[in-house]
Amino acid sequence: MSRREYTIRLVCAHEGCRESTYTTASTRREEAETRATYRKDPYRCYRHSRPDEVLSVDNPVRHTIVVSEGKPYGNFWDRQGLVSGPGFKAICNDFPPGTKLIVTARIELPSEESL
Repeated sequence: MSRREYTIRLVCAHEGCRESTYTTASTRREEAETRATYRKDPYRCYRHSRPDEVLSVDNPVRHTIVVSEGKPYGNFWDRQGLVSGPGFKAICNDFPPGTKLIVTARIELPSEESL
């Protein structure tokens, strides 16, 4: 007989936001502990947990720089051996330690004529 899972719906604590996420607990005790944790430190969606990282009309450009670190077991970009995004992949072991990976994201809004 399989054990029951308890689904916990968490709604973003930012006023007016309706974003939500779900997590599961395998016991009632774990469910109660999870709910107690989120009462003390309420869930915030990615838009409201790090608003400066979200691209918007008011924040159309973001730059991120990570520097590779050489470890005895390989090179890493901020604890990751591979960083990827739309249109690129960077494998840290392909570069010497100290290499900078600079990622830029920019939003370009349509011109008024095209609307």
